[in-house]
Amino acid sequence: MPPELTRAVAEWAHAVYSKSEVPAAVVQAAGAHLVDTVAVTIAGMREAPVESVRRATRTRDDSGRFALVLGTAAHALDYDNAQTPSLVHPGCVIVPTAVAASVASQRSDALDLLRAIAVGEEISLWLGENAVSEGNSVLFERGFHPTAVCTPIGAAVTAGLLRGLTPGQLMHAIGTAASLSGGILEGNRTGGQTKPMHAGFAAAAGLLAVDLAAVGATAPPTALEGRFGFLHAFLGVEPAAVDWPTGELWRVESVTTKPYPTNGFTHSAIDAALLLRAQGFRLEQGARLRIGVAEQVLRTIAFPEDAKYAPETPYAARFSGPVVVAIALLRGSGLGVGLADFDQGNPLRATVLDAARRIRFEADPVATAAFPARVAADALGIDSDGGTHHVHVDTGRGSPGNPLSAPELRTKFDDCAAPQLGANATSTLWDALQAVTAGDDKACAAVISTLTEHFG
Repeated sequence: MPPELTRAVAEWAHAVYSKSEVPAAVVQAAGAHLVDTVAVTIAGMREAPVESVRRATRTRDDSGRFALVLGTAAHALDYDNAQTPSLVHPGCVIVPTAVAASVASQRSDALDLLRAIAVGEEISLWLGENAVSEGNSVLFERGFHPTAVCTPIGAAVTAGLLRGLTPGQLMHAIGTAASLSGGILEGNRTGGQTKPMHAGFAAAAGLLAVDLAAVGATAPPTALEGRFGFLHAFLGVEPAAVDWPTGELWRVESVTTKPYPTNGFTHSAIDAALLLRAQGFRLEQGARLRIGVAEQVLRTIAFPEDAKYAPETPYAARFSGPVVVAIALLRGSGLGVGLADFDQGNPLRATVLDAARRIRFEADPVATAAFPARVAADALGIDSDGGTHHVHVDTGRGSPGNPLSAPELRTKFDDCAAPQLGANATSTLWDALQAVTAGDDKACAAVISTLTEHFG
């Protein structure tokens, strides 16, 4: 590790961005994250946390508010991308930050936008991976939201690059953002509107840190590696044990695109349920289903049991393993479980809750050993007549090892955007985003304009 880690990270980020040294495959991955994040942001635009943020900040009209609203919408449905083993959701923070920074600086350079997204995501994921120890993220274990802790720094880098900060200013922005990191995960267990706002808080924090650095505000030059710096305070690691990002390995390419609008810890269980259904298993009266998952995730998707078997809100239902698996077995929408399945007026709701009572989650030693590098699931269905069905899912759908197909990606995009924008506008936005990923500046301006129209 370099003796001055904070400065080294700032200099690396500035150099790789300004010299256009981000590999083409990484730029392509950042483009895919832009497309997916715009889709889930549009889908989340009318959710309660977004409306709360809008109302609370209605007297403000600045890039920080724009980023706050965008980020909250992007994370509102828990449909945004994520990475293992860091457990960080990069897109819901870094993409809104990049869009808001582009608006503030009146820029619409497509490739610059994608490179800035890639570098900011990379630093966020790098920090998140350094929190992994002894089979879990120490952040997650302590109740911190890894996204809320790690992405403010990545957001500051993304915004700083697009704002044209010098390496020295970028170092100070990183240091200030480190003091704006934080966020607890209790919302995953018992609800509330705050957890989706974490992404908005992080995006706004990154922009604020850059604004401060731009006017000369300073931060500790050892904000990451110091005795009371980020690595020690949040991650509990020694600086000497940290490999800083060098561009030799880009974590941006290891991000999962979610096929289901549910907590990521439930996805392999949903995959298993869909496989069981294909085998003919039906969760009818007298049947039962056991699903083994990593012990570390049970407290998020299986406990407290009262909240998981009878979630009070659609958002809480997204974090219930029994409920989302029941949806999958009862023919959910979208790619197996979709947005329509969480509509309060869905006529299947009572049937789903009844079926969920026949599902039990428990710790599985194989899945526990694989976590957090992989979120696996092992499922055993027992028919009402005693017949058995067994499946094991080692790599979740949408992950780099099991990616969504092009038609599946388009299905997700349409399901997210069409109910909000209509079919024609959704198709136009899709085409514009594809052009942005190819480096079209006019298309980039059009996409930014669309987001400003709906969220600005």
